[in-house]
Amino acid sequence: MVVLGWIATTISILGIALNARKMMLCWPVWLVSNVLWLTYFGIMGDKPSIILWIVFSIFNVYGWVMWSKDKKNGNKRNRKNSKDDTDS
Repeated sequence: MVVLGWIATTISILGIALNARKMMLCWPVWLVSNVLWLTYFGIMGDKPSIILWIVFSIFNVYGWVMWSKDKKNGNKRNRKNSKDDTDS
């Protein structure tokens, strides 16, 4: 059980590092970590944490889809909504 927690923690940190570098790979890595955390808290029977990680997983998929759309559209939406954008 402790090993599962450490594996989930390590993969979560990897997902954060990939996200900080704005790499699309962060999303599947986080999805794997979410599944590991769901398994971890499922074994412990911690229902509030299970619900939390289900919500994290839903937003993980949503973020992945949105980043994919932005990448296909050349990040136009992000540039349009940016306050620091001097092109507008």
